[in-house]
Order: sequence, then structure tokens, then C-alpha cells
Amino acid sequence: MKLKIYVVKKNQIIWAAIIIAIIIISIILLVNLNKSQTMKTIDSVKTFNSADVDNDGKSDSIVINKTDEENQKYSVSVYSSSGKIYDLQPDISINSLGTPSDWWPINLIVKDIDKDNTKEIIIQSSDSNGPILHIFKYINNSMERIASGRYSFVGNISLPPDDQNIVVLGLKSNDKLNLTYLTPKGNRLVPYTDAPASLTLGKDALLDVISYIEKSDTEAFSINMDSKFASILPKGIFLDCSLEDTKFSSYNIPSECTYIIRTASLDSNSKASEIYKVKLTLDKYNNEEPQYIITNINKIK
Repeated sequence: MKLKIYVVKKNQIIWAAIIIAIIIISIILLVNLNKSQTMKTIDSVKTFNSADVDNDGKSDSIVINKTDEENQKYSVSVYSSSGKIYDLQPDISINSLGTPSDWWPINLIVKDIDKDNTKEIIIQSSDSNGPILHIFKYINNSMERIASGRYSFVGNISLPPDDQNIVVLGLKSNDKLNLTYLTPKGNRLVPYTDAPASLTLGKDALLDVISYIEKSDTEAFSINMDSKFASILPKGIFLDCSLEDTKFSSYNIPSECTYIIRTASLDSNSKASEIYKVKLTLDKYNNEEPQYIITNINKIK
């Protein structure tokens, strides 16, 4: 058996080192390119990561895609912790989960509105015809739509004395705010016809706030608003709102209602989305038309 001895010359070592360096640099450039493309894709979607919507005790991801430039519509999907994907389907009469807009962006709320320990997905958005509302719920291994329509108001309350759970939808039409009351039945929402006439949720005072925002000739004193609150609110467009919280005292209607209001302020002929928290407090109770007053307004965004 002959022993072969290979002698590696110095110039061969140098060329080998150069080739290895080229390979390493190529790999780094390729990885960086792929990373840049991935970041671009991530920038085109918005992910809500901390919501358990299928009630399995694990967080699911809700992905809002706004890159459909051809159809100009949002698409929303739920990626469950088990690996299943649920695409949310819009109301067939509206045929859209909303149109992408910088000044009227999609708003997503995850909340257990029917108090059954399973959180619903509430989507507030818009298109060229006005506001859009969808509510989705996980039912029998699918995400089903349980309410939808041209609503600009959404909220839920537990009405004393028996904590009757009520979901409230509303639509601002001209100078009125029309409310629709629903209650859970099974996995659905059905009309609630026993709401007392006094359950207005301070809508007249809320309309005063909206009127001040939308009408350039409306002054604070004409709607019984403190001037310090008027200085906070913009003049512009009311978009939509949600009932964030209610408090009860000695009556069967809320003694306090807190709303989150979205507006589009008009600044230098451009529109900018802004968010405000508005607190309304019961000032005078009666069975037909309780009176609420504006007791606090804060700008959130």
C-alpha cells in the first residue's frame, strides 16, 4: 500500500479562502433580501395577536389584509392556535368588510358581548356608502356572522335587576341616533323588545357632541357643553363610536355612559383620524326622557 502525500500550495489556499468568502457573502445577501421582502409583506397587514376567539384557552391571530388594491376591500382571517384558518365573510348585501382608508381606518374590537365566555370579533369600517359593522362569533368550528349592517354605534350592557344582557346597535341618520336592541339566544342575537323607554344611553347628549363636531355653526353654549370640552373637540366628520363602559346606581338605566368616538378632523383641506373618550352622566331621571350631561372628554389619539 502506497501512501499518497498531497502538497497544498500557498496560492491554492488563498484561492480556496476567496471562494469560501464569496459563498459566505452570497448567502448573507440572499438572507437579507429575503428578510427585506418578508418585512414588506408584514408591513401590508395588521395582526391582532392576543385574542382567544375559539375559547380553547390559547391566543389566536386575527390578520387584517389591506393589500387588495384591485378590489379596494379589506380581508380578515383568523389563524387559530390549532392551525386552522377562518376567513371572515361580509354581509352579502354589503359585500365588503370595508374599504382601506387613512382617515377612516378599520377598527377591530375583541369582546365577549353576549357574556357566554366566548369572545366575539367586532369590525367597524366604511365604504363609499358610509359606515359598516360586522360581528363574528366562533360557532361549531367556524366563524359565523351574528350581526351586520350600516351601523355607526355598537355596545353592550347588563341591565339590572337580573343582569339582562343587551347588545345595542345604532345608526346616525341626519340629526337622529336610532338604536336597535338585541339579546343573545343560543349562539344568535334576537330582537329585545322589553327595553324600557328610559334606556336611551344618553343618546341626546351624544348627538350634541356629534353635532358640535360636524356643524361649523354649533357653539358649545347652545348644546350645554362646557367650553373646556369644546376646545378639545375638532370640527370635522363623525365616523363611528362604541360604548366602552356603563355604571349603574339606583335606577334601571345607566347613571354613566362612556363612549369611544372616532372622528376625521379637517386640517388644511386634508382629513386625519382622531379618537376621543366621552363620558356622559345622568343628570335628571324620568321614565321617558332621562337627561344626561357631558362630564368629561379626553383625546386618546
